[in-house]
Amino acid sequence: MESAPNVFLLSADSLRADAFADATERLADELDGTRFPTAVAPAPFTASSVPALATGRFVDGTGPDGEAPEGPDGDPASLLTRFREAGYETILLTDNPLFRPALGESDPADGGLTARLDEALPRSVTRVVERGYFDAVWPLARRLGLLGPYYRPATALHDRARERIAAADGPVFCWIHYMDTHTPYWPPSDAAREPGDYRTSALSRSLAVRSVDDVEPRDLDPVRALYDRSCDALGTAVERFVARLRDRGHYDPDRDVLAVTADHGENSDPGREMVGHVPAASWESLVRVPLVVARPDWPASVVADQVSLIDLPRMLAVPATEAPGEPESATPPSPSSLAREHAFTVARALGASDLVRGVRRDDGEKLFGRRTADGVDALRTVAPSDDPGAERVRERRSADSAPGSDSESLSAVLAARGGPVGEAPDTRRYDDAQLRALGYLE
Repeated sequence: MESAPNVFLLSADSLRADAFADATERLADELDGTRFPTAVAPAPFTASSVPALATGRFVDGTGPDGEAPEGPDGDPASLLTRFREAGYETILLTDNPLFRPALGESDPADGGLTARLDEALPRSVTRVVERGYFDAVWPLARRLGLLGPYYRPATALHDRARERIAAADGPVFCWIHYMDTHTPYWPPSDAAREPGDYRTSALSRSLAVRSVDDVEPRDLDPVRALYDRSCDALGTAVERFVARLRDRGHYDPDRDVLAVTADHGENSDPGREMVGHVPAASWESLVRVPLVVARPDWPASVVADQVSLIDLPRMLAVPATEAPGEPESATPPSPSSLAREHAFTVARALGASDLVRGVRRDDGEKLFGRRTADGVDALRTVAPSDDPGAERVRERRSADSAPGSDSESLSAVLAARGGPVGEAPDTRRYDDAQLRALGYLE
């Protein structure tokens, strides 16, 4: 296996495509990679997106083209399992508490997750106390240097990754999942912090657990600015990391494979009845993500057609295994062949036993189920530009509305996948402490 290529997957949490567009273009140029400016995530939040990225199947068990769920003996293996079975040393670095459970992975031997934010909070905290903590106590403690972010910054993950890669005896599959662009946004800075940074960082976290009725539009402006700074800082850190990998011989663009993407985006656009990325809804800001793939057998190019990250395992040319249903060849498809007229999203609703589904046509029109405080409905929207804020709602309907008579309509296409809402294939629940740490629960 000495000649096998190293494979790197660098993904970010809550990273929308438009906020990372400049960095994406620079990385594609530096890597002679293929850039996919219209890449669609398989779900709008981590717990449903990551399993799909890793297996090439949505969380309802269906495949990219709507294949029916398989039995337990035919469940697809994750990227980590496939690479291990192919003789790779696998490295997974992240501080998202939902990430490893979503992949069925145990904590790593190097110490596992760093201290999480929920460990600083009483488990039975009331809404009033929690808001007071994030609005007053938390920013003051941060300003005094008593608290750091609950996640390690990209630079710390990069240091650990280089150590693990240098110690590896054979080829590596290295998956780093960054939290720098997840709330609470905390971009690194060499300059002295302004008091506004502390307040806005706390505000960005508390907005995710507030009722949308409590959010003033003017509150979103400083939050957007802080988020943009976090995205810019992450782009710089990733560029430096790749450059150091090349300098040390760990990444050779003529041999190795490297992809940069995100599991989902982030919403700070007004009029969406939500801030952040839950509850489940496939707004453009949540499902349009950056994607660059650098392979020595792919020419440097831009594929403007819509692609779906459900095809990520194929893009990385996962080595074939002996497991049933696995491909006999690891040959990747050509970049242009990955184009999809319809890109689907499937999310298991947090705290509920149902699924919400969506479909995006390559012209930017979407139909998707959306969970709200009042239940689940369906929205038809159109996003004719690269500005997620320009997305407009054309129709609201009940989730159980009959599909259109035209077999080519989005409602008919989504109905063939089970419609905008359906029953989850299992009753899996998530740890409330983990969800609270990420700002998903009040």
